[in-house]
Amino acid sequence: MNFLLIITLISSVIYSSQAGQCQVYSGPNYVSLATDKTDGKTVSDFKNNLLTLLGLSADKTDKAVLYSTNPLTIPSIWLFHIEGVDKLSDNGLPLVDDGGFGIDSFQSKLSNIHKNDVLSIGTIVLASDSDMDNFDKSLQNQISQMNSQAPCKYIVMVCDNCQTDKLQIPLKSALDKIAASEPQTLVMTLTTTETARVRRARQAEQQTTGNVTIATMYSDEYPTMFNLFFWTSLAFALILISIVYVFLTLDPGSDTIIYRMTAPRLKVD
Repeated sequence: MNFLLIITLISSVIYSSQAGQCQVYSGPNYVSLATDKTDGKTVSDFKNNLLTLLGLSADKTDKAVLYSTNPLTIPSIWLFHIEGVDKLSDNGLPLVDDGGFGIDSFQSKLSNIHKNDVLSIGTIVLASDSDMDNFDKSLQNQISQMNSQAPCKYIVMVCDNCQTDKLQIPLKSALDKIAASEPQTLVMTLTTTETARVRRARQAEQQTTGNVTIATMYSDEYPTMFNLFFWTSLAFALILISIVYVFLTLDPGSDTIIYRMTAPRLKVD
């Protein structure tokens, strides 16, 4: 009995250290959040679903976090990412924090297709009690500074030592204001226990120990553009070679009509 209790406690500690949560506060009627909380959805699944929702290429995932009945329409999005907190409430969709969410991947994909203006990013660091006391003001200032024309607005709050109850009220007030003023905008929160600083340190360590070579990122349209330029260049090269060959083997006396028509005629007495 004691052994089973210890195993249960260890499992709960491991799960809580990797916990995360996604919650949709408002949005268009064609986008909805998954309701199954038992199949172990991860933060990477959320990232891939969000990339697909934005019309970007994503890694294949079998677990849907966000559903869209109108995949050809890209909604406007407000995403508030709270790092260092496992959850804000009990109403959201629990996620396993596998460290798979990084805004860098969004920026890279948007940069490859020359759409950097699609994403607007803001950051709030909460590292002390004074930061927590000024959180409401900092949040309102950050929201007002976001690019209103950007379809996707992302604000990350890095919490080194945050109290969830002090986060909830100002954040809920800000979310309600956005939902009231932009009813067709998808307003979401994402919480992850792992911060970006920890993720970057772990990725750097893995790259150093594993001697990983990072390939150059190319646009999804690269194969199409390559084939277009390659075959067009090849066709022009063959045409040029044919023209040069014809001119080199040309006999002005027998192959053209110009010399025959202009040749002087001898007078006959």
